[in-house]
Amino acid sequence: MMRLVSESCEKLMEPGGLESPSLFADVGDGPAAFEMKFLLDEPQALALQGHASRYLKLDRFADSARGNSYPITSLYTDTPKFDVFRRMPAVAGCKYRVRRYGDGGPMFVEQKIKNGDRVRKRRSPLDAKYLAAAIGGEPPHGWDGHWFRHGVAERKLRPVCRIAYDRVAYLGIAEGHTVRITLDRNVRGAATDAWEVNPVGDQPVLLHGQVICEFKFRIAMPAIFKEMVADLGLAPSAVSKYRRYMQTVHASEVEADA
Repeated sequence: MMRLVSESCEKLMEPGGLESPSLFADVGDGPAAFEMKFLLDEPQALALQGHASRYLKLDRFADSARGNSYPITSLYTDTPKFDVFRRMPAVAGCKYRVRRYGDGGPMFVEQKIKNGDRVRKRRSPLDAKYLAAAIGGEPPHGWDGHWFRHGVAERKLRPVCRIAYDRVAYLGIAEGHTVRITLDRNVRGAATDAWEVNPVGDQPVLLHGQVICEFKFRIAMPAIFKEMVADLGLAPSAVSKYRRYMQTVHASEVEADA
């Protein structure tokens, strides 16, 4: 069974051939994928990468010069009273953010909706030089991200922080469905009030050596994921980069607005 999974990946892992399960467009507005998170130490992370590389392929952003990782920078938004952080009903488990892949790679505006352990994402590409104008001024002609602009305005969201990290990601087919594993290291953050996705300094979000891992799958956890969990003794952990940053760096500010 494991060999067949790998063969399926060989056939389907052409550039752009697969997307993360959370980006699938289901009928209706329901969440599209399961998301399971783990907080690992470095030895666990390396062991997991060894397992993942047997059955899945590195995603298209992998940079061999960086140990197959690539940088991601995300601009997170919240309301003046931090309703997203406080999980208030008005925002209904929904995050609006801007994400850039690589140092100068593609950028997307994104909406992430989470309901329990299921997640769905919507995103539209946008040239970085048009970001501020797209939100508060005149968006570029033909841009399909007006849903993001309207959602931000309706919820009174504004930039709060930028969070960056180095990601190693695997993608493939298991039991007929797309699956994805990500491992995020060197997570760091910086406060901001601007619609800009600039470099982030060295303010750590996690303890030294901690790695955030995510499993994403469409219907049920596939056997290859169950095998990894059992072999490595992994325990799920509800860890959020945005919440960790706010709790460690801006705890007094968040508490003051609670």
